[in-house]
Order: sequence, then C-alpha cells, then structure tokens
Amino acid sequence: MSIYSVERALKVLEYIASKKNGVRVRDVAEFLKVTAPAAFKHLETLVKCGYVFKDPYTHRYFPSYKLVELGSIVLRNIEVREIAHPLLIELMERTNMTVHFALKDGFEGVYVDKVESARTIPTVSRIGMKMRLYSTGFGKAILAFLSEDELEEYLKNVPLNRCTPNTITDPERLKQELLLVRERGYAIDNEENEYGVKCIGAPVFDYTNKVIGAISVTAASGLLNEETIPKIAQEVIRTAREISKKLGGITAS
Repeated sequence: MSIYSVERALKVLEYIASKKNGVRVRDVAEFLKVTAPAAFKHLETLVKCGYVFKDPYTHRYFPSYKLVELGSIVLRNIEVREIAHPLLIELMERTNMTVHFALKDGFEGVYVDKVESARTIPTVSRIGMKMRLYSTGFGKAILAFLSEDELEEYLKNVPLNRCTPNTITDPERLKQELLLVRERGYAIDNEENEYGVKCIGAPVFDYTNKVIGAISVTAASGLLNEETIPKIAQEVIRTAREISKKLGGITAS
C-alpha cells in the first residue's frame, strides 16, 4: 500500500468517526471524490483491520471500539511515564547510572523513558525504541513475572538468537534464570545484549498486579560486579516498587 493510500484510509477513518449515524459507501465516494468501488475498497480494508464495522441491516459503516482502545493505551503510557519520571531521576542520582523504563509490547519491550547520567557510558537506546526481552535486564525482569502460559507462548514465538557469547539461547536455561530472577526480585543482563555493558532490571506492576514493564540501570560492565550489584539492585527494586505502588499494584516480595 502506497503512502497516498494510507493517507486516504486515515482520512476515511476520521470522516467516519465524525459522523454520528455512520456512513454509506456513496458518502465516502463523494467525500474522497472517487468511484464507489474504490470507496468500498477503503472501507473493507478498515473493517478487516478492525477499525470500522458494517451494520448488516443498514449497510452503514461505523467506527469500532478499537479506536478507543488505542487511545486508552496511549493515555496509559503517557500517564505511567509521568508517574515514573521523577522516581527515575532519583534513581539516576542515587546510582549515577543511566536509567531506562520500558513497557511490554507484545513479545518485545519499548522504551518509554530514559534518564541519562553524565557519569556513565553513552547508550544508543532512545524513547520509542523496541528491544528484545530475553537478553536484556528489563526484559528478563518482565519475563520472570509472566504466567506460565504467557512464558510458553513467548518462547514458542521468539527465537533466542545469540547477541553476544553470554546470551542465553537455550529455553530451559532461560527458564532457570527467570526462576532466580523471580526469587531475588531483579534481573541481570551480564553483557548478554551488548559487549561491555551490564544492566540490572526490576519489574513494574499495574493495579491488576500484572507485570506491565520494568526499569533498569545501565553501566559499563566494570561498574557492576559482585560487590556493587547487590547494593545497586536494591535501589532498582525500591524504585520499581514505588512506581508499582503509584499504579495501584501490589509488588512482589
């Protein structure tokens, strides 16, 4: 589909949403100044994608609640970020490390906030960027608190490709790692996603006590060692729990 076609489909969607009583094929044809078959094609594409439904009796097209759902997701993400941001700044100041906040998005995680520290290594991550779950600190923190069925679904659909020699690519070994993460409350990315970089992640829960994302701190591998990890991890857990509480979640012990 060309960019022009996408633009037209979006115009049709906005047009339908503005009409309380729905629209007919010929209404859309007149609106776009195209033939009825062309208008019908646009409408059926929107129906197929779930953004529009057709009344079987009147043959009029109406916007679906999928639009409301998308709006709710956007609002939720904005709200969560606003709640978390001041706490992420505090975590950065306590650890002098770059802090990330990511939300689960399907089988990946998407960064919704990032607070950089001038005292640690620069990172290529950016807000809106999607990342793997199995090889990242925040990702393993999320996976560890999924239900058994959700984890099996994830492993069935996501190949565990090697990013570095330290990446866990065996599903059974990953499951054992996730059990450890669940027990101690935090995950470690031991240079599993990028050479020379380590991360510590902890899960964030919403008001339904479902894991929705995680926060993590990132630093050069030399700064996160056997001596410093336990202390830094407690700071990460503390911040993740504070965010969860503000979202109405009951955090894991």
